[in-house]
Amino acid sequence: MINSGNTEFYHTFDITDIARYIKRNSDSEQRSDAVFYEIDGADYKLQAPVRLLGLTIALCLEGEGELSIGVKSFKCSKNSLILLNPNQYVHSLRTFSPVKFMLIGCNVEILQTIVPKLSGFLSLMIHNPMESVTMLTDQQTVNMKELMKYVGKKLEAPETPIKKTKIRSLLQALLCEIIEIHYGAADGMVRFQTRKEEIFTKFVSEVINNFKSERSVSFYADRLCVTPKHLSAVVKEITRHTAGELIDHYVIMEAKVMLAESSLTIQEVANKLNFANQSFFGKYFKHLTGFSPSAFRKMTSI
Repeated sequence: MINSGNTEFYHTFDITDIARYIKRNSDSEQRSDAVFYEIDGADYKLQAPVRLLGLTIALCLEGEGELSIGVKSFKCSKNSLILLNPNQYVHSLRTFSPVKFMLIGCNVEILQTIVPKLSGFLSLMIHNPMESVTMLTDQQTVNMKELMKYVGKKLEAPETPIKKTKIRSLLQALLCEIIEIHYGAADGMVRFQTRKEEIFTKFVSEVINNFKSERSVSFYADRLCVTPKHLSAVVKEITRHTAGELIDHYVIMEAKVMLAESSLTIQEVANKLNFANQSFFGKYFKHLTGFSPSAFRKMTSI
């Protein structure tokens, strides 16, 4: 795996890391705000989790596979549109037949300049682990492929004073297309984000920022100015998982990242995740995964 100089663990990737890994070229150190790349006829298998620091939009053009993103497993095949979200975890990936993908990734900094200009639905999609894979129609796939190709062409064009501005505008157009696919109504109008969706979006954002130190539902309910009961009901309605399960998911995925490829001791991992001691962390990890931390570390080192 590639070790990013800006991150602590080998299984943490920024956008440029992912591009280098896919292309099997670890020599280039040049970093980008956004990247375009294609996978043609590849077979992949991933066992240890990977944490993504940017947004990756992937369009499956051929082949079949299965991947686990967040708390849900998805099948992907021709016409699948996949969103791999900032600070999301991909913790299982396998292909049943060689896959062909077209991908565009952008880092968090450029994404933050785009999101405020778009509907709240982009924020909902980005933070919602339930909406990572969407099946497109043949025509939608053609439209997405053409748009992604055009963005890729501009990304590879020579530098100019306004290149970054153009890239941001094109990425915004691409994301608008995705919003329309997800939320466009039959009459062509995009509905407004509901209050429950807004609460859920803010909840996941708060969890991403605080899960290493806070694991109680009441903490997040206080941050959102709602009761724990109401927060739990909203999360359950949208995801079919409890608020506590989503919090646990982020804690366990981060623990797996740390255990899979870092030099930290299990005690140090427990400390970084704010557990009282190694024993409590071990019981928590085994209860949720079925393996002790040391057993999981041995599995991923094979």
